[in-house]
Amino acid sequence: MRQLFERARFVLSHLLTSSQRRFNLTASRLLRVLILLLLAVVTPQIAAAAEINISRNQLPVNLGQYLDIYEDPERRLTIDDILAQDIPWQRSDEAIPTLGISESAFWFSLVVSSEDLAGENLILVLEGPTLDRIDFYIAHDDQIVWQETLGDTVSFDEIALPYRIPVLAFDLAQQGRETRIYFQIRSQAGIEVPLQITSAEALTQDSQSLLAFFGGFFAFLSLCFALCTVLYYIMRERQFIAHTLFFGCTLIFFLSQTGMGRVWFWGGMESMNNRMAYMSGAGLIASICLIGQSLNLVNAYRDQVVIVLRFIALAMIPAILYFLIIPSDQVSPGNIRTIMMLGLLVAVTVFFMTVLAAYQGSRSAVYLVCSWLLIVLAYSSWLVYKLEFIERPAASSLFSEALVTLAALMVLLSLSEFVRSKNEEFVQARLETKAKGDFLRNVSREFLTPVHLILANSKRLLASQANRLDEGTRQHVSTVIKQSDHLHNLINDLLEMAQLESDSFEPEFELVEMSHFLNEVRDMMLPSAMEKDLLIKTDFTSANLLVQTDQARLQHVLLNIITNAIKFTDSGEIVIGYKAIYFKRRLGIEIFIRDTGRGMSEEFQQRMFEEFAREHPDSESDPQGTGLGMVIVKRMVEKLGGEVQFDSARNKGSEFFIRLPLRQQYS
Repeated sequence: MRQLFERARFVLSHLLTSSQRRFNLTASRLLRVLILLLLAVVTPQIAAAAEINISRNQLPVNLGQYLDIYEDPERRLTIDDILAQDIPWQRSDEAIPTLGISESAFWFSLVVSSEDLAGENLILVLEGPTLDRIDFYIAHDDQIVWQETLGDTVSFDEIALPYRIPVLAFDLAQQGRETRIYFQIRSQAGIEVPLQITSAEALTQDSQSLLAFFGGFFAFLSLCFALCTVLYYIMRERQFIAHTLFFGCTLIFFLSQTGMGRVWFWGGMESMNNRMAYMSGAGLIASICLIGQSLNLVNAYRDQVVIVLRFIALAMIPAILYFLIIPSDQVSPGNIRTIMMLGLLVAVTVFFMTVLAAYQGSRSAVYLVCSWLLIVLAYSSWLVYKLEFIERPAASSLFSEALVTLAALMVLLSLSEFVRSKNEEFVQARLETKAKGDFLRNVSREFLTPVHLILANSKRLLASQANRLDEGTRQHVSTVIKQSDHLHNLINDLLEMAQLESDSFEPEFELVEMSHFLNEVRDMMLPSAMEKDLLIKTDFTSANLLVQTDQARLQHVLLNIITNAIKFTDSGEIVIGYKAIYFKRRLGIEIFIRDTGRGMSEEFQQRMFEEFAREHPDSESDPQGTGLGMVIVKRMVEKLGGEVQFDSARNKGSEFFIRLPLRQQYS
């Protein structure tokens, strides 16, 4: 300030002593002098170096407000330039210097002195696990005595003290000598400098409680991830896969933000911590979009919003590939800001969608409203200092993790409410199914008696009076018999369906010798095959194979499939066989029925196991069934612990495969 006043007084005295020249000044020269005077007043001066004197009982000491800062936009300055040049340092006015997302490099300087710690080993701790590169230089009386590079771009193998965050051990200068600390930071992910100086003992004590908290936090997130994975595997609901992705990405994101990912997983890989942060952030945006799509709400604009969310979710796939492939030093800060703002926009959108769903009566959405409010608060508190709106708070990391923990609890409550509502729907559906089955059994039995009478009397009439009936009457009676037989089969199939859907259905398992059993089935169907001049034969790769199954039910399944094979095969053969296989990681059997019939169209193959599904006939003379036979086959085989598959091509025939375990497992 004294220099400022001296320069101002010199200019003013010069103006007062030169009165003659003063009157000859033009307006432009007078304006120029005034500008020079203004520049003399506002020109920044080089401040004295930042210095702090510490003592043992003060450790640990926060150094943020004592740092001198200089921005190097071109990233060209070296430590030699810093030492040789007169750098216009700017004193930090923040406890944690927060410099935002920038492509510049930033230099920091600090002078440390102590009376009772002179010559002792101290530790610099920088709580910045996502910083790309930090070059530390320790100088004693302007002579560099130690230098080390830390950060995400340096693997653990190259670091003297590998830890979740950058730490540097150094010796304080002896009494009477000066210790200067210089360091340069480059980072595309945002620069905050929560710097402390401490001792090894104090660092160990502080780390123990913090690591215990991190362990509980990550164990909780892992439990949430595993629970959602199991629920998705059981229920196959899209909502669970969205939450599985959400918890998985949240787990990876906080592993990178706390630095624990480097300790546990990727410490040996350069630049992996920030890559994981970027990719998990993009995955989080995609999961939030999927959660928004799974919400049940009624609104005129819901479809448009869902389309936008689906597009954003798909757009995150190339974003993840971008962060995975591109070199870390070429990641654009503009792209990072875009991803951050997009994440906030999506989170706020889904929050309002949950509010609307809760307003419309969704009980699970009520918990989601609380959850997403906490998530938006946690994300906003992280975003405002990343974008340099405010200084980074000292407890920002713990605050965000606490909010996320509460949000995860709310999500679990929401999922439990969703599961409870689904269970209620399932119970109600079972009651309705039981009522439908009871109705079908009762009505079918009532229909079955008159159908039996109509069918029996019509056949008796046609057999006894065939010679007396004219051709027209005989055709009418034949039609009655044909349709009565069709109705009889339909009623039997309905009764079979009702029995399969009832809770009382229990297979009666017994040991069945398969080759003998299939020969009996072949003999039963042989007369029907001979009526159409078809050859029916067996093909066994082994004999005397015992299978634990319900013989009557399995026989019903095979007769149903072989009946269809005979019905839709005009010439050729039908082959019945089996072979031993591995089925669901156990010994099993595969029974196959192969025919040379007309096959099935691809359109019908997609819906063959649906109720009352029938292929459109090529002509009116084509045989038609009830449309329930294959449904019964599939459900009955599943009751026996197996599965049904098939392979068919139009005009080339069909082959059905029934796979069963050799032995049943009882719970």
